[in-house]
Amino acid sequence: IAQLRMGHAPLNKHLHRLKCADSPICGACEMEEETVMHYLLMCPAYERHRALLRTKFGIDAKSIQFLLTDRKALKYLLRYMGATRRFKAEFGEL
Repeated sequence: IAQLRMGHAPLNKHLHRLKCADSPICGACEMEEETVMHYLLMCPAYERHRALLRTKFGIDAKSIQFLLTDRKALKYLLRYMGATRRFKAEFGEL
């Protein structure tokens, strides 16, 4: 969560900047750069996983600040991250 907050999560945009990824493009949808905003709010590949966040928090689920800082949201954000399996290689099962 801290890495997402700081923009230093192992997402392709950041990894590409560090020369650890060939491209900044999202590997899940292959449409846009994989940024924190793209991963949390926009990637069509993870749309169904965002449903729980939307159901639980409504419009607040569209706010990166809310998702990354509100104590109530953190449990559900971790569930989202686990469901997408995006960070499994780096952090194991979440």
